[in-house]
Amino acid sequence: MNVPFVVPEDDTTPYPADFERVVSCVREMGYALDIIEEGRAGGAIFDRVPFLVSFDAAGRFLSIRALWEPEIPAETGEHAMFATADNWNREKYFPTVYTATTPEGKLGVYADFVVDTKPGLSNNQLRDMIASGISTGIAAMEYVKESASEALGWVNPDSDER
Repeated sequence: MNVPFVVPEDDTTPYPADFERVVSCVREMGYALDIIEEGRAGGAIFDRVPFLVSFDAAGRFLSIRALWEPEIPAETGEHAMFATADNWNREKYFPTVYTATTPEGKLGVYADFVVDTKPGLSNNQLRDMIASGISTGIAAMEYVKESASEALGWVNPDSDER
């Protein structure tokens, strides 16, 4: 990347984003982020939703991924949750929601907000991307959980309606 100079104290000038810069930004925003893999991945829980914040192996793409791994067997819920993810992805651009089956045969639902960091990001852009990844991830997981309640009879253990 050709950046003539780096001006970290200027919130509007883009410059390279790496994992350490993302961690600093997340913490400056007042969030806790536990390091899972040094220089590469961190985890946090925002509004009862687990998140993984990571860079790909090339260090180009920042992923802010919300996770939901309910105790729903894949054979029971996979079709309904796939349809839910498909509905979300048709209606919303961000994050991308998808399902996967864990090695134990449990259903997993994920919402991935990916940012291309190659052109660099200003401090303002980085804060906006992190905030967007978190807020849209939470919204996606709320949507998926509501659908699981309606389609599969799933009961949220954190709900007062049990």
